[in-house]
Amino acid sequence: MTVNTVQNEADESHYHGVALSLVRRLCASRRLVFKACTDPKWLIRWLVPGAGCVQSVIMDARRDGGFELDGTDPDGLPYHVCGTCLDVVRDERIVLTWQYQGAAAGLNGPPTKVTIALRALGEDSCELTLTHTELPHAEAAGHQRMVWQICLERLAWSTDPATAHTDFRMPVGAISEIYGEHHRTLQDQFDSRKLANRLRKVSVGSELTADAREFIQARDMVFLSTVDHRGFPTCSYKGGAVGFVHVVDSRTLVLPSYDGNGMYLSAGNIAANPKVGLLFIDFERPHRLRIHGVASLVRDEHELKHFPGAELLITISIHEVFINCPRYIHHYERVGTSRFVPQEEGETPMALWKTLDLIRDYLPERDKKKLEAQALPSITRKAYLQRLKKGKT
Repeated sequence: MTVNTVQNEADESHYHGVALSLVRRLCASRRLVFKACTDPKWLIRWLVPGAGCVQSVIMDARRDGGFELDGTDPDGLPYHVCGTCLDVVRDERIVLTWQYQGAAAGLNGPPTKVTIALRALGEDSCELTLTHTELPHAEAAGHQRMVWQICLERLAWSTDPATAHTDFRMPVGAISEIYGEHHRTLQDQFDSRKLANRLRKVSVGSELTADAREFIQARDMVFLSTVDHRGFPTCSYKGGAVGFVHVVDSRTLVLPSYDGNGMYLSAGNIAANPKVGLLFIDFERPHRLRIHGVASLVRDEHELKHFPGAELLITISIHEVFINCPRYIHHYERVGTSRFVPQEEGETPMALWKTLDLIRDYLPERDKKKLEAQALPSITRKAYLQRLKKGKT
């Protein structure tokens, strides 16, 4: 976890040009962080100066040793970073020259110098100070600062043993890696790469805006996609009262999971693969919002009491959020709320299908007791299907 961040302009009398400094406290030993800063297998996970994706890293971590990094930015354009190690003290310090060559104009320029200094704070924590000097002007320092902030976020994520997520949550949606190789192939075939890049920059975010929060809080349904143990996606409709999906903050949602058919497809999938997608749609005033995130299951009784009728809570950490064109959304008018939506008071009615004569003997004991208490008679498959066709279930 990142505990502290300090930014300052260095005294230009000590350097040629402009300098910047970032300080981070990391939940990892100084030895591990030094390895993460010198081992290509670690560097490829966190040192992503042009955002996008890094393809290769070469690092000869000794004096006069070379450094090279090749990657593609979020627009799919290549970039190259190279340098030479000027000083390396094991577990303490790395000093190297740094030169970026690529499409990001704010990062291009003559060679500069980067110093990473490590100070032990305990057995499993340390302080990292990154200083980038000899930058040509303040604007360049601003661009580099943003790049290093994201890189250090990735470093903290990759070295913290308590990290809950297996995927880094991008702090800026506009540099999201939302497109892969196959997306790019189709974009090129249909001449839409430039459009796709522009839409990513202007519409993909990493947190909810005020409008997005309001939109979610006004919805009474959402479509949830998960992936099962075989790799098949499952799309499930989830409904409730207006605002049943709780917006905790700009990067967190809580979705209550109500009584269902006992298969636990969505929850089971999440337990195995936490990546989820959510689609919120307004059919009355055509509009839709899509979210990608990482989910976890919560069964804490203290938390559940805030969500009447919920068996589980699905907490979603938002990675990407974006709107889509609504032109193909058909216009419907809302007639009423399902009588099965849990309420603060009163018992939720039993689902008719649970009274099927071919099902009721296999129900959990809690449902059998409800059937007995409500004296609900059995129904045949034929009778149930007839009611289903009429919408009277």
